[in-house]
Amino acid sequence: MSSYEERGRDNAAIRGYILRVLAKGHHFSFLVRRLSGKLMESGLSSDEDIWEPLKYLYDMQFIEFVDKRVTPYTAYERDAVVRLTTKGVQFIENGGDDESGIDL
Repeated sequence: MSSYEERGRDNAAIRGYILRVLAKGHHFSFLVRRLSGKLMESGLSSDEDIWEPLKYLYDMQFIEFVDKRVTPYTAYERDAVVRLTTKGVQFIENGGDDESGIDL
């Protein structure tokens, strides 16, 4: 397996982990820094700024930020609250999609 495939699988696992954590959070939401800490504790990420997977999920319209001024790039810095959208909840309830780049 190439490193490109491994990296893609790792990214899919990180995105899926984020969605699963949000699904268990109060009102389907979580603080970005706590989410980052959970990713680091689990060994899925070594970087505390998780803007890349947040941007992917944001672009897919699976997550949103409570403060509309926050972007995936500033979410860690502002310790924003991120939450699942209706589309994100439906994605999880339907078991995901193998072609989405998200490993639930």
